[in-house]
Amino acid sequence: MQNITIIQHITHIPKTAIIFGATGLIGKNLLNMLIIDQSYDKIKIFVRKKPGLSHAKVEVQVSDLIDIIKLKDLIKGNDLFCCLGTTISKAGSQDAFRKIDYELPTEIAMIAAENKVNGFFVVSSLGADHNSSNFYLRTKGEMEEATKKSGVNSIGIFRPSLLLGARNEFRFGETMGKTVMKLINPLLFGCLKKYRGIEAADVAKAMIAAAREHKSGANIYQSDEIQKIADENL
Repeated sequence: MQNITIIQHITHIPKTAIIFGATGLIGKNLLNMLIIDQSYDKIKIFVRKKPGLSHAKVEVQVSDLIDIIKLKDLIKGNDLFCCLGTTISKAGSQDAFRKIDYELPTEIAMIAAENKVNGFFVVSSLGADHNSSNFYLRTKGEMEEATKKSGVNSIGIFRPSLLLGARNEFRFGETMGKTVMKLINPLLFGCLKKYRGIEAADVAKAMIAAAREHKSGANIYQSDEIQKIADENL
């Protein structure tokens, strides 16, 4: 009897990633990782000014993001990574902070759902709670609740602790916090493990891993879970 060998050809399906906040601490790590990730053929980034990086896979859309609905036809792809975020002191007011950390991510998630984007992966904060008396944490929590209702098939909400890594701008309080956090990190274990500082690159790594896994529904990742995912995807 003649042996018949069946060869299965695996066809590469082109994928497009979308990033908002590609010049920030997490976003820039995410962009660099996606560039070398062969799963994605195109990366669309939406930024307020042109980045120093240039690559054949990267399509840059420069916008002030004031009227996000004008970008609707461009927000199309497979996975959307939202790394937008600021501080109240940098934004200048609570209203300006809310625009960046609540309104923009929420509007982007809604547009992503309308455009049939498969996955929405957003950076929130450890302690986010829509019922919190703390304005920052309440705003983050309200953003989470709104994006859960967006209608995107796979939603990943990432709640990192204090981010470690080199920012483009200097933040005195955060810099001091990072110094202290690196000293006390080894002392935080068990239920306190989620309070350890975490490298921005590890958050980016976990976001890509979650996009690859593509769990349906809304999934929340606490800081220690983010670290575990990153460690498993070195």
